[in-house]
Amino acid sequence: MIIFPQVMDPALLDRVDADLDDLPRLAQTSLLYGMIGIDGKANHYEARVLRNLPKLGITDLRQAGPGLKLNDLHRYFDAARDLAFSEPIIRFLDELFGSAPALIQSLTFWKSSEQSLHQDFSYVHHHNRLGHLAAAWIPLEDISDQAGPLVYYKGSHLLAEHQFYDWNQGGILASRNTDPQTAAGYGPYLSALINQQGWTPSIYLPRRGDLLIWHGALIHGGTAMADPSRTRRSYVCHYTAAANHKAMARHRVGEGYDFSEPPSLPETMRSRSLPSRLVSAAGRRMTQLFRGVRTHA
Repeated sequence: MIIFPQVMDPALLDRVDADLDDLPRLAQTSLLYGMIGIDGKANHYEARVLRNLPKLGITDLRQAGPGLKLNDLHRYFDAARDLAFSEPIIRFLDELFGSAPALIQSLTFWKSSEQSLHQDFSYVHHHNRLGHLAAAWIPLEDISDQAGPLVYYKGSHLLAEHQFYDWNQGGILASRNTDPQTAAGYGPYLSALINQQGWTPSIYLPRRGDLLIWHGALIHGGTAMADPSRTRRSYVCHYTAAANHKAMARHRVGEGYDFSEPPSLPETMRSRSLPSRLVSAAGRRMTQLFRGVRTHA
């Protein structure tokens, strides 16, 4: 992992802030923004999309507890997209990968994730080489030690093959079908590995404008919030090398690629193919003609 102090454009961060401040209102007035996916803890999964947050008693994102994640805001806002493909990130990853980087996903946090220790590669499966997965962690405000900051373990990405957690008969990737007992053993396994290797925790307390990039095998997590009222607004992106992505490049963005999926829209908002539109138009015309015949009958 590497920290780049004060390399992010303040004006770009201001644009992201403006979109985030307006997001709760937009989510209630626009079906598109209301369909922004959310996850985190169990109740967040139940809500599924931003529009449903009031059902959880949340009308202001600052009221939400830890763990709430907004998925892939770069699909909806130009500022979030520009931040994901900002020059300091793309230039460094291009050198690191030896290939143009490809964005896999972006996650936006209001407060600490309080997520248990984990390694990204166990859950992010869009790459063919373990060394070609990296994350960029961008603080959207100065982060307080009371806000449940990020914790990581230096050197934990340098694992031998036999040190990876066995998710399923030698497999190193988790899946939705993973046996619950196997999944429950992951956290204790990492804790035991940390103790065995003598790794010590590092707490990340960045200022707005800093940038942290880490290897996909780095053990990290979100610490518990000492002050539940504290926000920890941050933007996290996962990237792989375009040359080693499982799919061909679809959309180039400057010097990088966007391999994330397009937003899922309600059926009434989805664009349709030309044949589908022609069939619908013919159907409407036939209906009009039929009504005209009945009127003059």
